Amino acid sequence: MMAPPHTQKLFEKRAEKNILRYVIIALPDFDRGYKQISKKTGVPVPTIQRIVKRYHPYGQIKDAPRSGRPTLLSQDNLEAIEQAVENNPRSFVNELTR
Repeated sequence: MMAPPHTQKLFEKRAEKNILRYVIIALPDFDRGYKQISKKTGVPVPTIQRIVKRYHPYGQIKDAPRSGRPTLLSQDNLEAIEQAVENNPRSFVNELTR
C-alpha cells in the first residue's frame, strides 16, 4: 500500500534535505568555503556552519529528535485507518455525526 500523497511528499522532502546536507558536508573537503557552498546550494552560511560543525563530532546529519509527545499511531495504523475509510466512508461519517 502506498503512503498518502501528503505523507509521500514529506518523505521526498526529507530525502532531498538529507542529500543536500551530504553535499554540504562533502564540499568543504574540496576546499570550498562556506560562502561558495552557500552560493552553490542556496543555503544560508550559518546553516552550513551548523551542519558541518554538527557532523564532525557526531558523524550524523539528521536532526535531533524533537521534544514533546510522540505520535500515538504508527504509520501502519494510519494506513489501515485510511484503507478502512476508503472502503466504507459512510460508516465513518455516520460514526462521526452521532
